[in-house]
Amino acid sequence: MNYDPDRAPHDVALASAITAAAGTLRFDNKPGSLRRQCTLGLFVAALSDRLALSFPESADALKAIVFSPATTGNPTARNPQQPK
Repeated sequence: MNYDPDRAPHDVALASAITAAAGTLRFDNKPGSLRRQCTLGLFVAALSDRLALSFPESADALKAIVFSPATTGNPTARNPQQPK
């Protein structure tokens, strides 16, 4: 990945967090496959941990996507709707 020295610092920080989170996982599966989707789920969880210090609101939103109970609404909304 090439880095442009003119990029915003928060963009560089986010790219570094993504790279670090992806480095902990295996992507040796077919693009779009169920296994790749499972890997992406693990990636989101790993990324939320990497973002926690610099981007706590973003980390909380990602954790809500991964760990929230079943909902018919958006799990990142402040009051997600629970299924009946």
